[in-house]
Amino acid sequence: MPLPYTGVDMRLLAALVERGLIKPEISDQIKLECAQQNKSELQIILEKKLVTELDLYKTKAAVYNVQFIEDLSVIQTPAELLAGINIDALKEQQSFPFEMDETRVKIVMADPFNINAIQFWKIKYLPRQIEVYTSTPSAVFEYINTRFGSMIGGDVQAAVSKYQQESGTKETVISTDDVDDVSQNLQGAPVAKIVNSILVYAAQSGASDIHIEPQERSVRIRYRIDGVLTEKLTLPRELLSPVIARIKIMSNMKIDETRLPQDDRLFITVGERKFDLRVSTLPSVQGEKVVMRLLERTTGIPPLEESGLRGSGYKRYIESVSLTNGIVLVTGPTGSGKTRTLASTVARLNDPKVNIISIEDPVEIRISGVTQVQVNHDIGLDFATVLRSVLRQDPNIVYLGEIRDEETARLAIRAALTGHLVLSTLHTNGAVSSLIRLIDMGIEPFLVASTVKCVVGQRLVRTICPHCREAILATPEMIAEITHILGGIQNFDVFRYVEALSKRTAPAEDSPEYKFSPPVKPPEMGPEGRKTIYLYKGAGCTKCGNTGYKGRMAIFEVATVTDKMASGIARNAEVDTLEKMAEEEGMITMVQDGFLKAIEGITTIEEVARVAKSDSELM
Repeated sequence: MPLPYTGVDMRLLAALVERGLIKPEISDQIKLECAQQNKSELQIILEKKLVTELDLYKTKAAVYNVQFIEDLSVIQTPAELLAGINIDALKEQQSFPFEMDETRVKIVMADPFNINAIQFWKIKYLPRQIEVYTSTPSAVFEYINTRFGSMIGGDVQAAVSKYQQESGTKETVISTDDVDDVSQNLQGAPVAKIVNSILVYAAQSGASDIHIEPQERSVRIRYRIDGVLTEKLTLPRELLSPVIARIKIMSNMKIDETRLPQDDRLFITVGERKFDLRVSTLPSVQGEKVVMRLLERTTGIPPLEESGLRGSGYKRYIESVSLTNGIVLVTGPTGSGKTRTLASTVARLNDPKVNIISIEDPVEIRISGVTQVQVNHDIGLDFATVLRSVLRQDPNIVYLGEIRDEETARLAIRAALTGHLVLSTLHTNGAVSSLIRLIDMGIEPFLVASTVKCVVGQRLVRTICPHCREAILATPEMIAEITHILGGIQNFDVFRYVEALSKRTAPAEDSPEYKFSPPVKPPEMGPEGRKTIYLYKGAGCTKCGNTGYKGRMAIFEVATVTDKMASGIARNAEVDTLEKMAEEEGMITMVQDGFLKAIEGITTIEEVARVAKSDSELM
């Protein structure tokens, strides 16, 4: 039972009605739901998306006469204010200082009425006065993560200095006689803080991988953020052994084994977020290299419409995964988003009337209502072994993490032939080439032709930062390249397409078409008197780390195995021949999909070329 109704912020609701942000009857409904659900009016409004977060908190600030900062990127917090502030404390208080003089300190707070936070800052900066500003909670959280998150360098440098003071500048050799004792020593040592800082920064910055690489005179720390490796730290060479030993202890590896590669897992918690880390060590001539892949444990499954799959490709894919039997393959290199696409697909297909079983290595995304099995090669529990058992569990749909060998491929084919829908992945360069890959594994062409219903190829491209996005007129050379790439799409005209984009209205709620496309300018006459279009890029700002990109989206190609294609597969047609058949039957290639997204202002042509530069389509 909900707690007794304690009232809502009547002044805020009245202001929202007065500003035309909500209707009076909606205000009455909010009051009722606050009483029934024991939630604040802010929670109800945001959950139901009745008002944008910016408008809601801007209105609240105006009602209570608190200064509101809409764009926190204009704030440059001095370095002296950063020193000595723990980022965890900032997150706990949901606030941060940004300006200080002899008599006062200016604080930005997500909730300007948070008494505990105000008291925290008053005590910290006594006897100065606290001057409160506010912004949206998401903007405050992002600023703390980006601006204060960059404090990793200072935190690590302090730990390095302490380590060198305690151990001298000589290279340290860690004893391996007593593992427990070493663990105890490292737990309270600066080395533990260095490793923790490296891991925490990776989680906060959205990195997918951490690379700890020995150099001749130093140790390089790089993070893969939005698919691109970026160097963030350099450690003294003498810290290589203790840092790697610390990671090995945390991962239950053998710390005295430095000649052979090792692989294991590590589990960490950062705030309320939980991560599984796949840890791999590799001996090199400079010393051991460590790579850690971060996989966040989450129960929230992103909708398939948010993946970037849309248009005719989306329709073909949905039709294929709605079949009761056959194989649907999602292909691409490691880190191309295949797992997310299939997890979103499984979540869409999940129904009490359907028995879905997944076999994964590892289980990255938990899906409620789906039986998920994690393989364990150490005890002989591989994909083929588990799949045999799964087929005796009366499944309707089998989600097979990866087809790696002939045995697994044959079992998947058998499952499809006996009335099951099999969803799986392959590591190939394109959609159509996955069909040839199955044949190369030893599967007879007629079996591939009769069981595979759809193949999807995908890559991840970085999306333009919405905070610093700007339009530029395309040059004649750019127009020529766009026309060359998109000329294969039937009846496509780039100027008509952009004109239609500029006039589009909001898409249907469940439609992936243009779901994430920002506004587009209509075609114009260029400086040379030729008709041209606008393309888009990110100028670089604090919110995107001056890269011009923030976040990623997939580019796709979807080929359904029609009777014509099945005939070509059965007679061992070449990849080029099959790809031509697929395009003739309406397949939009990954590069074409990327160029369409570039025209729509989602990404850039340079980014598409970087990700798909091996494709022969590019000029």
